[in-house]
Parts: sequence; structure tokens; C-alpha cells
Amino acid sequence: MVLALVVSLFAVPVTAKGSDTVRVVALIDKDDFRGEAVRGIGGKIVYEFKLIDAVVIDIPSYAVGKLAKIEGVKKVEFDSQAQLYRGGPPWLISEPTQPAQEIPWGIERVKAPDTWSITTGESNGVIEVAILDTGIDWDHPDLVDNIAWGVSTLDGEVSTDPADWYDGNGHGTHVAGTIAALNNDIGVVGVAPNVEIYAIKVLDDRGSGTYTDIAIGIEQALLGPDGILDKDGDGIIVGDPDDDAAEVISMSLGGPSDDEYLHDMIIQAYNYGVVIVAASGNEAADQPSYPAIYPEVIAVGATDSNDEVAYFSNLQPEVSAPGVDILSTYPDDTYETLSGTSMATPHVSGVVALIQAAYYNKYGKVLPVGTFEDDDTSTVRGILHVTADDLGDPGWDIYYGYGIVRADLAVQAAIG
Repeated sequence: MVLALVVSLFAVPVTAKGSDTVRVVALIDKDDFRGEAVRGIGGKIVYEFKLIDAVVIDIPSYAVGKLAKIEGVKKVEFDSQAQLYRGGPPWLISEPTQPAQEIPWGIERVKAPDTWSITTGESNGVIEVAILDTGIDWDHPDLVDNIAWGVSTLDGEVSTDPADWYDGNGHGTHVAGTIAALNNDIGVVGVAPNVEIYAIKVLDDRGSGTYTDIAIGIEQALLGPDGILDKDGDGIIVGDPDDDAAEVISMSLGGPSDDEYLHDMIIQAYNYGVVIVAASGNEAADQPSYPAIYPEVIAVGATDSNDEVAYFSNLQPEVSAPGVDILSTYPDDTYETLSGTSMATPHVSGVVALIQAAYYNKYGKVLPVGTFEDDDTSTVRGILHVTADDLGDPGWDIYYGYGIVRADLAVQAAIG
């Protein structure tokens, strides 16, 4: 039986504290908007975005119409509920003592070990992967040395207390292991076993969260641990050793809702040079879910050990990667096998980290993100496209996208 790990985002109003209160996002003109006007109609500003012109507001449901008429408010969108769904219990394979290390089949399939003589993702702290998920088990022995920072954005509150971003669900820790489990004597090893990771908790321990929590998580990935977008003021954010923005954002989540403020935040990250990778979705739909479907995002489909497209994987991905029966890290120092486009996504995020680390270590800068149409090695997306194992119809097709990613060929292409 294939176990599908799904995150679904539902476009229904999120009830804030108080049964007659809802959470909304106001897209604003910052020059004209006045916070006191929100308080005057019974609302409370929960979070003010720094990088997009929007604010998160809790407001009585009867006052939403009034909010839309306040000076400086251009649009009001209801927050949407995010929910993690697991198709059956995962298979626990760990024992009280740590098992001997094995290389999961997906890591072998993308040929990650063949790159480790060139790069393991280490870059003197320049290349970081932000994992927006249910948090991470921060003291897992196969992850602890690679966790550079953690933060929770649940309920619109930004907290760096490790207790707040600990993973009580398992999904985020599993994703993290595929990206960056250590190459040691125990458990598993990730695609990029020495890359630094940011644990950004946008889903709670039940697998629930909101679009606003995700958007705030993307903003936190850009601001980094010091909370400053461009510390040295040189206009370079990504790949700058003086700044700590994430170079890669990995999101194993998705859903049917297209909310403008979330897309705005993704556009900001993309324009700064962040490579954004997201799960295409597990609904067996004819196109990827949001946010993977946005043109700024790399949508990832799932394949099995026979290189067949997983039955649950949404069509029209940009690229594909192993996503069935994937062994990785899990909370309480354990290891489990899970399936889903959630599991395919971190394979691609890890390959991107290897590309950028190898390029940075040779040239002192990172590659531009690129676009869906790129077909040369001058951008990250172009490299992924031309080096993937092209299965299905030649070139891009609706099942595999450009094909199954290849870390070995991608890193070689990056460094010439």
C-alpha cells in the first residue's frame, strides 16, 4: 500500500479568537493606511508584513465590509485554513538504538552521492534551505548539526523559542532528513548532508495552519535570524555572506486557493533570487496545486522506484523526483517511510542546494533562479531541466515535467 502524505489548503474564513471574529488580510497602500482606523471598527492588527503591502487583521465578521472601505485598503482577503492529511499511519522502522546508516533509494536515484566529492552543500554558512512545514525535531542526531535556526509563525506570532518550532507531527522532520540528514554512521543521509537548514514552522502538530502563517514564514526566510533583509546595504540578498536570507525555500504543502498576498510574498522572494520549490499535490489532479502552480515556483511531481509516476501525483509538474516509500528522519530520534509529493519535493530542494553551493564555492556568487522555459545552464531551473532524466515524451510532458532530477549532472553543469 502506498501511503500518501498530503497538505490541503481550504479557502474558508479562519475564525480568530472569539466566535464572531475572523482573520483577514488587507492589501494596503502604506502611505494612506492608518492602523487606528482598524481599531476604530473593532479590529486588531496581528501582523504587519515588512516586504509586501499587507497586514493581518482579526476583526468582527460584521465589520469586514467596513474594513474594505477604510482609506488605504485596496483589497480584503479572508485567511484560508491549511491542513495536513496523512493517508494511513507511517511505517516505524527504528529501534531503541540508532540503526546503521543506509542511503535511501531516492538519494541514490537522483545520484546525490556522486556529487559529494565536489560538494555536500557546505558553503561556510552562505547557502541555507528554509523548510516551511511542521517544524523539525531540533535535537535529532541525524539533523542537529545542520539546523542553523528555527522559528514559528503559527497564529501570526513570530517565535524563535525551540519549544514553539519543535515538530510534534513528523512531516517537517521527514522532509528535513531527505534534504540534509548527516553523512554519519546512523540512520539515513540526505541529498545535501552538510547544507544549513532553517526550520520554519507554519503548520501545527495536527498539520493545520493558515495562508497567513505561510506568507509570514516566507518573509521570515528572507529576513533570516538577524531580522534584517540587507544588512550591508549592497542590494544583494541571496548568496551574500553578509546576509542570512535563505537561498532555497522548500514547501511540501499546497491547495486549491489562489490568494494574492501569498503570491505577492512568493514574487518578492523570487525577485530577490530565492529558489522556491513546492509539492505539486497528491490529488491526482490535472495541474499542480497552489503555490506550486505559480510561475515563480518549481512544482515537483512524485515517482516510484521503477520510475513510474505515482498514482496520486498531480500532473504538469516542472520536474519529478522520488516520492514513494521514502525513508527519512522522524521525531524522537527515529526513522520512518512515507510517500507523497511532499517526499519528492525535498529531493529537488536538496539538489538545488548542491547546485548553488558548488557554484558559490567556485565563483563566489549564486546562479539566478530562471524560468519554467529555460533550456540552458545559465540558471538553476535551466540546469534542472537539461540535466533531468527525460522520461515520457521528449522534452517537457504533463507526467514527468522535464524529467527526474539528477544531482550529479546538475552539479557538473553548474561548475562547467
